[in-house]
Amino acid sequence: MPTGKVFSRPARKVTNFLNSLIDWIYPPQCTCCGKEPDLCPFLCKECYQKLLLFDNTPDSIVYHKDHPADRVKAMFYFDEILQQLIHDIKYRDASYVANYLGRKVGEYYKLSEFSQCDAILPVPLFSVRKRERTYNQATCLAKGISKEWGIPVEERWVKRCRNTNTQTKLNKEERRKNIEGAFIVRKKSILPEHICIIDDVFTTGATTMEMARTLKKAGVKEISILCLATPLREGKRKI
Repeated sequence: MPTGKVFSRPARKVTNFLNSLIDWIYPPQCTCCGKEPDLCPFLCKECYQKLLLFDNTPDSIVYHKDHPADRVKAMFYFDEILQQLIHDIKYRDASYVANYLGRKVGEYYKLSEFSQCDAILPVPLFSVRKRERTYNQATCLAKGISKEWGIPVEERWVKRCRNTNTQTKLNKEERRKNIEGAFIVRKKSILPEHICIIDDVFTTGATTMEMARTLKKAGVKEISILCLATPLREGKRKI
């Protein structure tokens, strides 16, 4: 009876040939500048080195005087390059971009307090939105980070219980009211002492802070929030 193993090597050769043929017909390009990518299949070193390292607590944290997080950081400044990459992640089915950037975040914070967490929790999408997008970009980031830290990603502990309006065009107060009560901890979830929440962009922080409040009420003692980027006006330095 065939096991499938007999065909694994030829199948792999065919796949490699087809991939090479596609690359020859449609040469890989940097998603940001169109040049040949020399860092990874979608990004060149020049564009990556243009990213501004922020590595700090977002300024908008001042709007959350009673916030429950023990530490909050964003790695990058949300510039045109990151805007393009995040657009590809959300709207061009490029989950691999999020996974790659997640690994970069994981590498950078590997020896920090963030990596000392017991579990990594991506900010969940509402079920309808997740079906439309087919994946959660925060989960893809979290899985990339997880590969560097060796800490498990837990997606089922927290649920987004209602479909909130898009936050894009809302001010900080509207965002806070829009997201209020949007998360619940699932029954029978056994939560650890230290959780690290992962999201792509920290704008006003309304979403991650609401999730942090939900976890604190459920008994989590220590909460870290780590995001890929924040839309502030100045980065600290180039990487």
